[in-house]
Amino acid sequence: MSNDLLIHATGLCALALNLVALVRTCERSLRMQSAVAGVIWALNNALLGAHTAAALSLLSAGRTATSASMLDSGERLRRALFAGFVLLALGVSAATWNGWPSALMTVASIVSTYAMFYLRGRPLRWSMLAVSALWMHNAWFHDSWEQMLANALTAAAALYGAWRIEGSRPAAAATAHAVIDCAQVLPQERRDADPATDPPPQRQR
Repeated sequence: MSNDLLIHATGLCALALNLVALVRTCERSLRMQSAVAGVIWALNNALLGAHTAAALSLLSAGRTATSASMLDSGERLRRALFAGFVLLALGVSAATWNGWPSALMTVASIVSTYAMFYLRGRPLRWSMLAVSALWMHNAWFHDSWEQMLANALTAAAALYGAWRIEGSRPAAAATAHAVIDCAQVLPQERRDADPATDPPPQRQR
């Protein structure tokens, strides 16, 4: 398989995974599918010779997969992981520095890291718009139409995902009670839906 064909194949595969992930309302599925896409984008960037982008994409995949398992974790653990991944992103950027493209991708990595650890629902998807805009420079710089298309469609998918969440429940509930695991009902919602778990009425005296 020629190098150009492999570049196009990995770009299209990662693009498809990104789009499927961003239109999901399930927070855990969004993160896991985005992590797989990140690994493929790392390969795509390595083939293009974009070493900073490849390293940050691989770091992004690990961070996104980690955040998927930390959705129910305490604030202290999330803060420590967030700081660790930010430091790693800064280290990767410094080691592979290539001017403004590296700076923009580093900012995108930090914004995305914050979003994955601290945001859910619509705010998470809005942040992906900013990340896509920052990554667009790398796509243009390396003349990768797959990445340019990916960033444009990722932005559109993020908007659609935010609209789906808004349309499926009130705005306040979309952020506070976003579905974490598609196969799992939140405990409070389960108790509200099951009258058998309600406490017995108190007897009047």
